[in-house]
Amino acid sequence: MKNDEKLKILYKYKYLLDIFLLVSIICIKAYKIFYPTVQKIGKGNIKVACIGDSITYGLGVEFRRTFSTYPYMLAKLLGKKYRVLNYGASSRTLLSSGNHPYRETKFIEQSLSENPDIVIIMLGSNDSKAINWNAKKYKEEYLKLIKAYQILCKNSKIYIMTPPRAFAKVKNEKSIQNKIIKNEICPIINELSLETGVEVIDLYKFTRKRPQWFFDGIHPNRKGNIFIANYIASIID
Repeated sequence: MKNDEKLKILYKYKYLLDIFLLVSIICIKAYKIFYPTVQKIGKGNIKVACIGDSITYGLGVEFRRTFSTYPYMLAKLLGKKYRVLNYGASSRTLLSSGNHPYRETKFIEQSLSENPDIVIIMLGSNDSKAINWNAKKYKEEYLKLIKAYQILCKNSKIYIMTPPRAFAKVKNEKSIQNKIIKNEICPIINELSLETGVEVIDLYKFTRKRPQWFFDGIHPNRKGNIFIANYIASIID
């Protein structure tokens, strides 16, 4: 075999190896986003559990996630007495019938076992997709979730947070629908507040005129997370 032919074979195998490594890295990263570990910030005795989807996880600041999620910034604002636990998981729905139910992460069970002093729940953005949305079931399942924390974490202060405004312009059955968030999800969350006695954090209202706070129209960028963390801290502190 001539040297040129050998080189061609070597380059071919190197190319295939590079592709394999790249695909492996992408798959590992996707798995970590989809099934993340809990981000724990602070060492204080007052525990704050942040329950949510990719907005809570920090997908809009993925490459700086350690220091740029709103739960991380919230912990820094609250101070040394607090410990914030980020239970965010990408693409998750509150609806068990959704395409990626939050319950599959087991974060609900983990957060309940922590017996947190403060619980902040924000699930609904992914539920607004046409393939997922069911208003009746959303309210029923949200009520059950609130009741679970009220029963098992009797001393916890619970907040239910409306999703932020969705500025993304893509509109298909798999896209997040701002119309559903505004006209159906936010009213349901307010109804649940009245029915259960938990407090609402109106993130939709807070972000409705701030498209510059979002990386892609859905996920807050670092600046957005700073403002969101400050807003939440002003309510729960």
